[in-house]
Amino acid sequence: MKMKKILFPNEHGAWGMLTVAFLIGWLATPDFSLRPWFLVPAALGGFLARYPLGIYFKKKRVARSLQIPLSREKNWFCLYSLFTFLVTIPLFYPLGWFWLLPLVMVSFLSFVGHLVAIVQRKERTFFVEWSAMVGLSTLVPAAAYASILRWSLQPIILWVLFIGYYSWRIGAIRKKVAERREKPVDLRKIGKRELFYSGLFVLAMIIASRIFD
Repeated sequence: MKMKKILFPNEHGAWGMLTVAFLIGWLATPDFSLRPWFLVPAALGGFLARYPLGIYFKKKRVARSLQIPLSREKNWFCLYSLFTFLVTIPLFYPLGWFWLLPLVMVSFLSFVGHLVAIVQRKERTFFVEWSAMVGLSTLVPAAAYASILRWSLQPIILWVLFIGYYSWRIGAIRKKVAERREKPVDLRKIGKRELFYSGLFVLAMIIASRIFD
């Protein structure tokens, strides 16, 4: 299979959010553990599966009128979904992490809202980007609870702070992009700046969790 036929997410911002979500959930908790790494294959599989499905719904209306098959999108969605299913099984058996189910449901519902907005041709709205971010954000409490394996309010606080921070950054970036018509905007520079800000955010969360623990 040629590499050009592989449907692989090229969304740098989404990759960054996924990484930050895992790092905060893993490192900003009082108990250091390697257990959160058990979540990585399933989180990665779910992240990959949403990409061809999103493309499918974006192209569906045009593809139907032009009678263009979307077999590549369907095939990659099925492949990624199968991978996700297989690597998720060990999380419930033998690990017994059934507390993940509410977080999976939140992530699923946020992505459904994301797809509905795309079908309604609202893919350039704030809600589309925000709903995708919320879906990714569930990795924060998931990784945090995998570390401590007990009830604590801290993972929820980290989750809320993550959503708040990225809601702010999504709004700020959209505003900058909207200003392109009035003055030139260097998107590459914006990307580097957001990477720096995200690094500071992760560091701040880790330090704060140690101070207020």
